[in-house]
Amino acid sequence: MRRFNAILSMAILALFLLHGILGAYQLFGLGTATLRGLAHMLLTLVAVHAVLGVKLTWDALRVWRRTGAGYFRQNALFWARRVSGAAIMVLMAFHVTAFSYTVEGAFRLKWFDGFRLATQLLLAASLAVHVIANVKPMLIAFGVRRLKPRAADALFLLSALLLVMALGFVIYYLRWNG
Repeated sequence: MRRFNAILSMAILALFLLHGILGAYQLFGLGTATLRGLAHMLLTLVAVHAVLGVKLTWDALRVWRRTGAGYFRQNALFWARRVSGAAIMVLMAFHVTAFSYTVEGAFRLKWFDGFRLATQLLLAASLAVHVIANVKPMLIAFGVRRLKPRAADALFLLSALLLVMALGFVIYYLRWNG
């Protein structure tokens, strides 16, 4: 199951980066492609990934209950992944509803206020924590050799792309309220 989850995570990461970069260009006012199908596919894969994450968390809690030893300090990274994943699930609901809605079949944009900006930036931060905390385990699951340089390269690239996405939210907010 962990190997399947790693493959699923790689697919999610690829779709997320594509969704995030295309979305950032749209928020910058440079693109118009909505790619709603891509977003729905990403949402479906994230739901499967969340179910697997809940199962792994449940297994860990069962062991803790059976042994009486939680080892929370030693497993801090494991719990950071779980907490950031839970935050992502909550904040994704705000993301899905943040930008548009339809009225009698007509596509409308919602007012992008400070609350929506805050939820989107919190989503980006939660995604950063979750993805960065999972880069090494994902590389290990795929058998990558020379882990340290590969992980550093991946972390740099992911950090840069997440900053571009966060900048997209800020620019969109400034365009709405400027």
